Amino acid sequence: MRLDLRNTGKMDARDIILDEAAKLFKQKGLKNVTMDELAKSLGMSKRTIYENFKDKDELIETCLLKFSTDGLARRSKILDTNSNVYEVMYQFALLQHDEMNGVSPEFFDDLHRYYSAMLTELKHKSEDISLKLLKRLFTIGIEGRYFRDDTNIEVASLLLDRLFEFAIKLIDDYHIQPCEMYRSVFLPFFRGISTDEGLRELDKVNEKMCTHKKQ
Repeated sequence: MRLDLRNTGKMDARDIILDEAAKLFKQKGLKNVTMDELAKSLGMSKRTIYENFKDKDELIETCLLKFSTDGLARRSKILDTNSNVYEVMYQFALLQHDEMNGVSPEFFDDLHRYYSAMLTELKHKSEDISLKLLKRLFTIGIEGRYFRDDTNIEVASLLLDRLFEFAIKLIDDYHIQPCEMYRSVFLPFFRGISTDEGLRELDKVNEKMCTHKKQ
């Protein structure tokens, strides 16, 4: 069955293509998905795809940018609705788990092997938004007295951003479990900047995370 895109408009067609491409890329990896397969899955001609994306590289780049911007938007929404920074980070962890659920190892292998330059460029594009989100997190944490008031927001935001990069690399390169990465890298960091009240909230979140892991 072919999709009738005549009345959907160009942007709608792009969104339809992006959604299907993202699903296939996550399931099979970036290299394994061909434009022929995508067209067949969509029920449209390859010509329609190429009218919206000049080639597969542009399609992949747009998908990656969408992954990044959508993820940051979801995290910003969580931060907007909760002033307890440790509950926010727990929700971030649940979101991260949901986002990674069902993503094939081939996706990450292809991303680092064939599209590392693209990944670096996209990170630069989203870095300002990411750092602003982290600065908001630390500001709210200090104002809510979860973090010590002598915490340097600028330094802490940059450090946490780099810790995320470091953690992803170790997980990919050495197959370290995310839970172990959390215990060994992130937990000591947050314990170091927490107030007494913050430590109590951190312990509550740790208990919930352990319970969630067992389910």
